[in-house]
Amino acid sequence: MSEILEFYQQQAKTSLSSLPWLAQLQTKALRDLHRRGFPTRHDEDWKYTSVDALLNQSFLPVNNSEFVAKSSHHEINFDLPISQHILLQNGSYFSDEQLISGLPKGVIVLPLSVAIIQYPELLKSHLGSILRQEHGFHYVNTAMIHCGMMIYIPEGVILDEPIALSHVQTHMNQAVYLRHVIIAEANSRATVIEDYQGLVDCRYLTNTVTEILVGANAQITHYKIQRESKSAYHVGHLAVKQLEGSEFSNHSLSIGGQWVRSDISLDLHEEKAYSLMNGIYAPADGQHVDHHTTVQHLVPNCKSEQDYKGILTGRSRAVFNGKVFVAKDAQHTDAKQQNKNLLLSVSAEVDTKPQLEIFADDVLCSHGATVGQLDEEALFYLATRGIDRLEASHYLIHAFASDNLRLVPHRELATYMGHLLTKQLG
Repeated sequence: MSEILEFYQQQAKTSLSSLPWLAQLQTKALRDLHRRGFPTRHDEDWKYTSVDALLNQSFLPVNNSEFVAKSSHHEINFDLPISQHILLQNGSYFSDEQLISGLPKGVIVLPLSVAIIQYPELLKSHLGSILRQEHGFHYVNTAMIHCGMMIYIPEGVILDEPIALSHVQTHMNQAVYLRHVIIAEANSRATVIEDYQGLVDCRYLTNTVTEILVGANAQITHYKIQRESKSAYHVGHLAVKQLEGSEFSNHSLSIGGQWVRSDISLDLHEEKAYSLMNGIYAPADGQHVDHHTTVQHLVPNCKSEQDYKGILTGRSRAVFNGKVFVAKDAQHTDAKQQNKNLLLSVSAEVDTKPQLEIFADDVLCSHGATVGQLDEEALFYLATRGIDRLEASHYLIHAFASDNLRLVPHRELATYMGHLLTKQLG
């Protein structure tokens, strides 16, 4: 492990910023990496996911000093039903001048490397302050801060059209460290989509962190479509802080990657905040997908909902761990969590663990988890109506996922996500 730590520390040291405040943040992350290292299966949150396969790969970071030309590949799908796209190819930003010029007054959409210089005071307050850094992948991401985007929505501004951040990797044995910061001031509203993909059979690492502040009475809808190469490694963390009366929803689809760890930590800091986490994961043969969510109810009168479904085929493995923490003073909390899994193969495995940690006495909290196969009685019933088993199975699988897809507010995007899921399931 010492050689692995040295490998990552040497990479990170070459990325230290010349700005004192940022260098201080990066240096602390390096110290924490040296002190705590990477997680192992002895850590409760990593009990079912070994990091050995990832750490045994020698992924090299992008050289940010080199000029990178935009390239096109027929294997990459730029077909999201969204008009406003920002491309981040191998970590490099390619601007959409029409998008930038058409944004409402005061809205800022910039590469993080530029925003750090132009808006240091704004970023000092938020960069690294929303994410609770807990393990080596967080520390490396912070130490390597350079690639990524800052999106700032001023008070009262409404973005009618979603902004899509399209992440593409095309180089073998490459590591890209992305850091996004999204700041939504009071009474603002926006939708942001993160889409991750890479060349077929291309082996690489994506380590991404997104920090979001949702101001008082603001509304943020966030999407994550993870369709990386089936040979890729993906470590992602979404950290959200909500203020009074704010609304935040996350809709995710995870179908790519050989090894995937995707975490969400959501803190309800002020009263009357509402959050929704809605996700579908569908690993196929040889894929390992691990989802961890943590919702912290820190004050009274907040509501959170989690609804995740897994559809597993082949020799695949999924992990779901959902935690809800209700602080002592967080009375009148309403927290719901459910995780349902459908195993379509005798070789598929899933470990699911919903958790409630409640220190308040006047709350409405529930959680549940199920693991099962296709309903044989339903298949038999459809067979009596002249529908063969394969077609009947498709009907039942679609019905299983449809409740989650109906929660997606952007109908064209919901349909698109459904098509991706159907393609993944064959």
